[in-house]
Amino acid sequence: KICSQGFIHAGDVTQNPKRFMAAMQSLHFADYPLSIKAGVHFTLCGGSIAKLGTKYHHEKYLPKIDSLELPGCYGMTELGHGSNVMAIETTAKYDPSSKMFDIFTPSNLASKFWIGGAAQHGKICAVFAQLYDAENKWQGPHVFLVRIRDDDGNLMPNVRIGDLSSKMGLEGVDNGQIWFDHVKVPREDMLNRYSNIDENGKFSSSIPTVQQRFGTMIGGLTTGRFLIAAAAVDACKIALIISVRYSLKRTQFGNKVIMEYITHQRRLIPALAMTYALDFSMQFLSNMMTDPKAAKEVHYLSSGLKAMATWKKTEILQLCREAC
Repeated sequence: KICSQGFIHAGDVTQNPKRFMAAMQSLHFADYPLSIKAGVHFTLCGGSIAKLGTKYHHEKYLPKIDSLELPGCYGMTELGHGSNVMAIETTAKYDPSSKMFDIFTPSNLASKFWIGGAAQHGKICAVFAQLYDAENKWQGPHVFLVRIRDDDGNLMPNVRIGDLSSKMGLEGVDNGQIWFDHVKVPREDMLNRYSNIDENGKFSSSIPTVQQRFGTMIGGLTTGRFLIAAAAVDACKIALIISVRYSLKRTQFGNKVIMEYITHQRRLIPALAMTYALDFSMQFLSNMMTDPKAAKEVHYLSSGLKAMATWKKTEILQLCREAC
């Protein structure tokens, strides 16, 4: 229903980021696993296409992302590398004779691991791979759109996927492990807004170094970090609404509501204050994200807030459970 009513558009990641983030945040209050799966589909997969793709990719793929005709996932993390994306082992070698990229998983440690949406429903994956041009020269990690299932949901040739089951509390997210055994991808399906391989295999880029290109390739994670932090803050809001309301109704030792006890106040009120502080910080960050000149500051702040908000969410939710 969300997709059929046009509630969320992946293109808004770049065209109207505040509208996109508000739409995604609304899912946090309805169904948290759904918001995670939608985040992978719209924010990571769709957002990568919007930010790193060209008009060709936007017209070919974004309408199908918005309609859920092409459920998407995000193939960055590998079993052996985790956050060290620069060191990923999956390769994308260009063959000028076929005008195709060869996507290959050279070892089990190079398999794409814990990929949300991959185990059951994903049909397209934004795959991070080390790019090699026609002269076999390394050009750093780039992103390729790889079909992992056909329109009927069957695995594509030379694609293998294992089901990793769900994370605790996120039973609605199908997490998978993906291996590519020389999967052929058309040259046009490299997201080439900033870098390109021509038909003869010659590489060109508007960004001069591998390190700078890498920073651009992972820049799309900022929106995802914001939404993870926002989801943590929203979880705190829900828990505190329940706990505070309950504390103002539940009586103990006569007609005295438990919120009147100082021990109860000292648990819930600091948690409430922290949640307000985090929410104000998220609003500040949201406004910063509309300013292209603040990209570096947004990166720092979103990374820090993601860590702080998720740590505090765990602490506050447990406190609310114990208090009420």
